[in-house]
This record gives sequence, C-alpha cells and structure tokens, in this order.
Amino acid sequence: MELLPEWALNIHPLVVHFPVALLVVAAGLNLLTFFIPEKWWDEWKNTILYGLGAVAAIAAYYTGQSAADTVFLPSQAQSVLNNHADWAFWTVWYFGLYAAARIALHWYKMMDKFSLRILAFVIALPGVFLLFQTGDHGAKLVFGYGAGTGQLLEQQSTGSTSVTPDNLQQTNSTFAIYDDGNWSWEIGANGVSTLLSNFQWLEGSPQNTQPLVVNNGDNYLLQLTSGSSPNFFTTREAFLNVQVDYYLDLSNFDGEVELVNHALDAQNYDFVTLNSNGTAVQGRITEGESTTFGEESYSASGMLFVRTVVNGTHFRAYINKEMAVHGHGTAPEKAGSVGLRLNGTGTIIIDSISLTQLE
Repeated sequence: MELLPEWALNIHPLVVHFPVALLVVAAGLNLLTFFIPEKWWDEWKNTILYGLGAVAAIAAYYTGQSAADTVFLPSQAQSVLNNHADWAFWTVWYFGLYAAARIALHWYKMMDKFSLRILAFVIALPGVFLLFQTGDHGAKLVFGYGAGTGQLLEQQSTGSTSVTPDNLQQTNSTFAIYDDGNWSWEIGANGVSTLLSNFQWLEGSPQNTQPLVVNNGDNYLLQLTSGSSPNFFTTREAFLNVQVDYYLDLSNFDGEVELVNHALDAQNYDFVTLNSNGTAVQGRITEGESTTFGEESYSASGMLFVRTVVNGTHFRAYINKEMAVHGHGTAPEKAGSVGLRLNGTGTIIIDSISLTQLE
C-alpha cells in the first residue's frame, strides 16, 4: 500500500493544513477565553493547542523543504518559493518559542495573572501574521504557479521523452538581450563570433578552448575543447539574483565543469560543479578558498538541461528538471558575471544558454 495517493507528489500538502488550523483556532479560542467562564475553556487548553500547532508547523516546514526539491518551477515562482520558505522558518521559530514560554508560565503558576494572560495573547498575534504570510505565499505557489499540481497529467506525459539535440527547438543564431536585461543565446552558424563578443576570459583564452560550431541536422552546436589547464569565461555584465538555463553535453569531458554565478574575478565566485564522476557540488570561492553549500550525486548523460538558481540565501541546481543539489549560504553582497569554468580534458557541447533575473 502506497503511503501517498497517486495524485500527491509529496506529503507536504497533506500536513500543511494542520498548523494553520491549530494555530488559528488557538488564537481564536485564546481571545474567547477572556469572555467565557474558565470552566468552559481555560488557558491550559490554549497552551495545548499552541503546542500542537508548533509541532505541526515544524512537520510542515521540514516536509516543505523536501517538497521544494521535488517540483520544477518557472522563473517567476523562484522568489515566491524563497519567500514562502523564509516566512515558514520564522513562523516555526516564533510559535516554537511562544509555546515553550507558555508552558513555562504554567509551570511557575504565573498564568493566573490577568495581565500576563493579556500579554501572552498580544504576543501571539505577530505569529498569526507570520502564519498568514507563509500561507499566502504557499497559496500563490500552488494556485498562481501550479506548484505540485497536475501530477496525474505529468505522469502520463513524461517518462518517454528525453532531452537530445534532435528534439530541441532551435532558431537562427542569436544572442538576444531583452528590455528587462534578461538574455538568451541560441547557438548558430556564427556561434564562435558570438562567444568572443559577449564573453570575457578570466582564465585561459579562447584559443585554448578551440571553439567550433558543429552541425546536428539543422541544429547548430558550439563545441569547446579543454586541455590540462583551466579555462574560465563569463559574461561582461553583472547580475545578482539569477536563474541560468544551460543545454550541455558533457559526455566526452573528463573533469569538472563549473557553472558560475556572481563572478567578481577568478578567485571570487559562486558555483555549481558537475563532475564527470557523477557528483554535483554547490558552493562559493572566496579569495581562492572553497566553501561547499551542498553536494549530491547525479546520474544523467547525453544532452542535459541544467538550471542554476541563486536568490538571496537560496541556491538550487536542477538537472533535466529534477533537483540535483540544494544548498544555503549567505546572500551575495555584489552582483557578478555568469559563465563556465572548465577544469579537465575533453570536449563539451553547448546548445543554448539563457539568463533570467529574479526579484
């Protein structure tokens, strides 16, 4: 017997309503306590409800973290997801400490004081506001951006398709910059000149990568060949909160390919590293010293769709629309460039790259 119904992607939707109901009812009955006889409802019962609500909020928070790793969201929803997670974090801490404080007041027999009962109720109200904000952002994810919905349809439509150069839709070669500062690059016949005019080298040189446009039917691809020394190239423009989508084939590369964000120079940048040994590592280089935010194994080959997301303190990487690694670190202080760093030998194939700035 399956624990989850067929339509549910994860357990989060099944538990998230419990803290909302328990904490809202707790606050409502807490207010009612001041107007009804104590024999009908008393402060100890309120404390039990707050405590159960805090425990349910903890369960919802951790199942929500797991749920975030199972859904693939459009770029517009990334900031909403981050805000939802941040509000949930503060809600859990607030009601956890609040419930513990109420239990302590009962333990020391201080809840009999009417002034403390009033104060305890007033202190609960900011928590209700945090709960509302958490729920509002969660509802926006589900009803606004369809997070976790349509699972039955998705199960029927996926599984038989794969990302290969033959089924990627391609237009004529273009590096398009949009009014909002976002850009996309579809490789075409003039892919080498586009690379040289829109990217700068922080390590190595264009000659070291031997850039070459190759054909796969009507599809143009950019082939880069790396030798023993690293090659590191980035955009000339700087960005802060970004989502970058890559179509890459690393089948003939032995070593590390770093997908770089917030590059200030060759010694300071954020990265998602795809190792040929099947490991994805997420972290930051500061003055040449590496800090790891997350590390996971992955299994994928051929033409890969890779998405990196950096938004505040949240760092995510997806491979073929599935979460590969999800780490957390301090928010980047400065905007920086994005690009690729090749540290190994062999060739990589680039089909397209696009960048979307996040709120």
